[in-house]
Amino acid sequence: MKVKIPDLKKLLATKFVSSYYTVEQAEQMAEVLMYAELSGKNTQGVMKLIGSEPMQNVKPKHAPKIVKETKLSALIDGGGNAAPLVCQMATEIVIKKCKENGLAIVGTNNTFASSGAIGFYANKMAMNDQIGLVFAGSPGGVSPYGGIEPLFGTNPIAFGFPTMDEPLIFDFATSAITWYGLVRAKSLGEKLPEGLAIDSDGNLTTDPEKAMKGGAILPFAKDYKSSGLSFMVEILTGPLVGGTFATPDGSGDWSNLFIAIDPNQLVGTEEFKKKCSELINIVKNSRKQKGFDEILVPGEKSFRIRKENEQKGEIEIDDKIMGELN
Repeated sequence: MKVKIPDLKKLLATKFVSSYYTVEQAEQMAEVLMYAELSGKNTQGVMKLIGSEPMQNVKPKHAPKIVKETKLSALIDGGGNAAPLVCQMATEIVIKKCKENGLAIVGTNNTFASSGAIGFYANKMAMNDQIGLVFAGSPGGVSPYGGIEPLFGTNPIAFGFPTMDEPLIFDFATSAITWYGLVRAKSLGEKLPEGLAIDSDGNLTTDPEKAMKGGAILPFAKDYKSSGLSFMVEILTGPLVGGTFATPDGSGDWSNLFIAIDPNQLVGTEEFKKKCSELINIVKNSRKQKGFDEILVPGEKSFRIRKENEQKGEIEIDDKIMGELN
């Protein structure tokens, strides 16, 4: 069904309004989910509010607070709050510190549920002429290469670079499918594509239920390289920021890491942006393989989808998903 953008954003925000959150805070969290939905990332938007552990079921212990801080860094105890709210706070802090010092790093721990599409936060940094790097950790759902147990989170990585035009943004999970991709498939009664997940015995499965209960998602390339990337994120969002790690039972908090770099510390901001745009043009005008009409740079497809949806003023949401949301 088609839903007007303002109506969907209002509906998402109402899910967060409670004794814990103000209307303004609810709108902040809805903004993150809307970014994903508008960008065509349908496992990172509305899907966060349905399933066995919907984001709005949050029961925070206390307000997010900075527990350690220097001029270049901060560590935030999320207090069990919904991750998008804490991540918005972290993004604001890392941008401010980067503007003041040229480089900044902020970690979060003890947050509830998914951070949402982390490209949203990298985009905010890039819009401030900063290089943004974001890493998100979560309870285990992905097996290491050669293993069966779901020790790693889906462990997404996002980067954002300012250019002379729109920022270059890329956001990808280090798993073959996101956890909410499983939730979506289960909700819609769909099978998974072949080769993305295993059951509790380590056999390939297309049943999302078997993957979610005792099974695991595979690393995105099903090899040691993609597993190595996932391992890196597990460390950056676990031991480094005081978050839990390797939790196959799904317990423990979710955690994140945000890094902002001012290009002016090296070549200068305008020079960097010009060179990034030059690189984009070189790539897009390079020779294409047969069957390709165009070479897309990271994030370009999502950007086009988002702009198209914004121009139409509405977005397509599966009827069954909307039914569960309502």
